[in-house]
Amino acid sequence: MIFKRKSRLVTLVCLTFVCTTLIMSSAVSSGEPGSSSDPLVSKSYVDEQISKLASRISSGSSGSGAADSEAVAQLQTDIGDLTKFIIDALEENKALKARVAGLESGFTVVEAKAGQKIILSAGSEAILRSGSATAVKGSNGDLLIDVSAGVDLKDGANIPLQHILISSRADGRGLAVKSNSYLLIRGGYTVQ
Repeated sequence: MIFKRKSRLVTLVCLTFVCTTLIMSSAVSSGEPGSSSDPLVSKSYVDEQISKLASRISSGSSGSGAADSEAVAQLQTDIGDLTKFIIDALEENKALKARVAGLESGFTVVEAKAGQKIILSAGSEAILRSGSATAVKGSNGDLLIDVSAGVDLKDGANIPLQHILISSRADGRGLAVKSNSYLLIRGGYTVQ
């Protein structure tokens, strides 16, 4: 009985290993980015292909004779739209990478003077490390969230030290600094 259990267990482990090996080898053979099986397209490559296509059309070697000027114009428009789409996607990717890097970098130490306001962006977190401050409500009357205490801070409420505060929207909510303070802030903010 024990031998049968052990043999079944060994068989199951071997089968799992073989399946994992097959899956990994198929993933590796699917091509590396930039290879012929998974090409990485750059602007220079697209420009080169456009030039080749234009030379083939102008030389009449496309195989079907003279090219229709409307079709060429439509192709140029489509290629221009595709190029714009790719450039926009790359710019959006850069912006997202910058936002992720900001979140991954952790908290920023902010020194605030008495009388200043710290206005938090949507999703920003703040911790009052020293000094004193009061809560500032948003433009719609929405409140700052004190996650540590599990409460919404009313407008003008004193903010306790070492509590995590979250602004759920970018509507002007934040902190009014009463005495020189140090804060830790993760996310966007402005000092007024």
